[in-house]
Amino acid sequence: MEKMYDAIIIGGGPAGLTAAIYLARARYKVLVVEKEKIGGQITITSEVVNYPGIISTSGTELTATMYQQAQNFGAEFLSADVTDLNLNNKIKEIITSKGILKTLSVIIATGANPRRVGFDGEDKFQGRGVAYCATCDGEFFTGKDLLVIGGGFAAVEESIFLTKYARSITICVRSAEFKCARSVSDELKKYPSIKVLFNTEVVKVDGENSVESAKLINNLTHEESDFRSEDGQNFGVFVFAGYVPNTAMFKDRICLDENGYVITDENRMTSVEGVYAAGDLCVKNLRQVVTAVSDGAISATAAEKHISRVHDELNLPEFKQEKASVKTQSTLSVKDSVAESESDSFLSAEIKSQVGAVIAKFENDVILRVHDDNSELASKLKGFCEEFASLSERIHYEVVNTDSDPGIHILNQEGSADRIVFHGVPGGHEFNSFIVALYNTAGPGQTIDEALLASIKSIDKNVDIKIVVSLSCTMCPEAVMGSQRIASLNDRVKAQMYDIQYYPDLKDKYNIMSVPCIILNDSKVVFGKKNAGDFVELIKEL
Repeated sequence: MEKMYDAIIIGGGPAGLTAAIYLARARYKVLVVEKEKIGGQITITSEVVNYPGIISTSGTELTATMYQQAQNFGAEFLSADVTDLNLNNKIKEIITSKGILKTLSVIIATGANPRRVGFDGEDKFQGRGVAYCATCDGEFFTGKDLLVIGGGFAAVEESIFLTKYARSITICVRSAEFKCARSVSDELKKYPSIKVLFNTEVVKVDGENSVESAKLINNLTHEESDFRSEDGQNFGVFVFAGYVPNTAMFKDRICLDENGYVITDENRMTSVEGVYAAGDLCVKNLRQVVTAVSDGAISATAAEKHISRVHDELNLPEFKQEKASVKTQSTLSVKDSVAESESDSFLSAEIKSQVGAVIAKFENDVILRVHDDNSELASKLKGFCEEFASLSERIHYEVVNTDSDPGIHILNQEGSADRIVFHGVPGGHEFNSFIVALYNTAGPGQTIDEALLASIKSIDKNVDIKIVVSLSCTMCPEAVMGSQRIASLNDRVKAQMYDIQYYPDLKDKYNIMSVPCIILNDSKVVFGKKNAGDFVELIKEL
C-alpha cells in the first residue's frame, strides 16, 4: 500500500502541535504540514504568564517544547504549502507544494493573521509608521509617541510592552470599554505614559515619508480631532484589532460563518466527516493559547475514533510510525540569541549538537568568507565564523580585507558563487536562516516545487535583494530564507541580510520603521514577510 497517514494536521501552531502530540502518543501515523514557522502567532509573544502550570515563558519556548514532544512521540513534520484539498471521500487528499498526501482524517489548524482596520493611509504607510508587531518593530519608535488601535487583550498587552520604547501611548478603543478581562486592562493604570480614548476610531493617517498626523473621530459625538506628536515629529501607529482566520482555501469545502471562521460541533468536527478544526480559526468566544491547545486535544481524540472506524470499514492495516528526521527548516530549536551563551562562545553546546546533525548531511564543503573592514562588526563576524568553522572539516573559513560592508559571504567549495551574504552576526531568529543557507549551498538543499524551481531558473536579469532585519523579528527569517533560496539556484540573483542595528544609514535612507524591509536593486521597497514565490513575483515587476 502507498504511504498513507491516519491524520494530517494543517498548521503547526499550539492547536496543531497539541493534536499531533495526542495522536502520535496514541500510536497513530500523523503528519503536520506547516508552510511557515512552527509555533504560529504565539511566537511573537515575548512573555506568556497565564498558561496553567507555567509561571512565565515565551511563546517561542512554549511551542518549541510542544514541537519536541510531538517529535518524541513519532509525529512527522513537513514544510510545504497546501494548495488544494479533496475531503469528501473516506481517503482524503491534501495537495501540497511537495506532492499529494493521503490521509484518513484532517485537522485544520491554520490560525489567523492580524486584521487590517482599513483607515485611509494604512497601506501607504505600512513599514513607515504603521505596524502590527510590537516585538518586531517597537524599537524603531524609541522616544516617540504612539497610537495603538484596538480594545482587546492584545492591544492592552502590547501597549504595556511598548512602554519600553515609546514616550507616550494613546490607545484608541472603538467601544465604550475594553473587551478583555478587567484584571488585564486594570494593569494599564500602572503606566502613566498610557492614555485611553474610548469610542474613538482612527479615520486617516498622513505625512510625507512617515506618519506625521492622524484624524480621530468619536463615534458617539462624531467629533473629529487631530493627533500629532508632542514635538511635531513623526510617530507610530500600531494596529491590534483582532485577526482574520486563514480559511479562504476551505471556503467551498467546509461550512464557515459570515466572518470566515470554521463552524464545528462540540468535538471540533466540521461539516465534513473526518475533517476537524482547532484553534483561532474556529467560532468561539475566547482565542488564547490555552483554548488552542484545548481544541487540539478535543479534535485529536475525536479524530482517533473516526480513524479506527475507517480502518475497520476499509479493512486497512495499521500504519506504522516513522521516526521524524531532523528538518532543515525553521524548526531548529535554538536560543533566542546565539551570542547569549553562558561563556564567551558564540555557540552553546546544545546548538553545536543540533547543528552537527545538519552538517552531517552536507554533500559538499562550504566556505565562510568574511569581508573585513576593521570595524567592530567585522571583528564579531570573524569570531563567529572561526568558531562555527571549527564544528566540521566541511566548513572552511577565510578573511579578505575590503572597504565594502563587512559581511559573511557563503560560497560553494569552488569559491565560484558569492550570492548569499549576512551583514551581521546571524543570531536570534536568523540563526536558522544561516544554517539553511549553508545546507542549500552545500547540498542537497531544501526540496522545492518544480513549478517554482522553473520560475526561479527563468529569472534573466541581475537582481540584488537586500533584506533589512531585526534579530528579534519572527517574520524576517522567511524573507531571508526565501530570497537566499532563489540566490542559491540562480546566479543572476544576490541575497543579502542586513542587521539594522549596524546599518542606521539604510534605516534613514529608506525610512524604515518596520521589518522585514525588502529592497530590490536599491529602488523598489516593500515590507512584510515574503516567501520564495513572492520574491519571484516581485522580481517580475522590476
